[in-house]
Amino acid sequence: ALNQLIKRSLNAVDGKGDPIDYLLLVTLVALVLLGIIFSALFFFMDSSTWTSSLFFYLMTAVLGLGVFMPWLQYLIKRHPLFWLVEFLVQSKTRLYLLGFWAFLFLTACAVVLYQNSKKSSDSKKPQASSITRKYFHFLAVVTYIPGLLYDRPLLYVAAVVCLAVFVLLEYVRYFRIKPFGQTLRTLLTLFLDERDSGPLILT
Repeated sequence: ALNQLIKRSLNAVDGKGDPIDYLLLVTLVALVLLGIIFSALFFFMDSSTWTSSLFFYLMTAVLGLGVFMPWLQYLIKRHPLFWLVEFLVQSKTRLYLLGFWAFLFLTACAVVLYQNSKKSSDSKKPQASSITRKYFHFLAVVTYIPGLLYDRPLLYVAAVVCLAVFVLLEYVRYFRIKPFGQTLRTLLTLFLDERDSGPLILT
């Protein structure tokens, strides 16, 4: 599937591309390049300082707005933000799904904050229980089923956007980018287990 996306992006000069086809490709390339750049940069400097954090945000904005968004615009022959707004408001079903997903997002945040408040009051339980982890599995299922049933293109776009947000947040957490890096590290440590033995949180 990725090879097909690459071929279609290379042939986009001959016609108007479908934004949904190119969104994942551009997003993956952007995330990988950002990861390589920041890994190389922060190998030589302390990533937890305000100077490094400011550089992180500026570099992300410059590459995102100055390189990757124009690339996507070149592929689809439309401004990505204008296309995205039109795409999201095409039907009431999409608005309902977005509202439902926003509710699930707030629910997940509430679970994380609640579990961390319990951890602070009970230091004998440094990890979340298996039941708590199942909450997130349940939320994932509840998130995907309505999208699969009612609007698969919206589900695809939302999944790509969430992937980008999650990876960027993981960069912030891993490199301890101020002012959110240490907070994310503290909040998410509770949910780590033996499958997250490395430096990155992947589950």
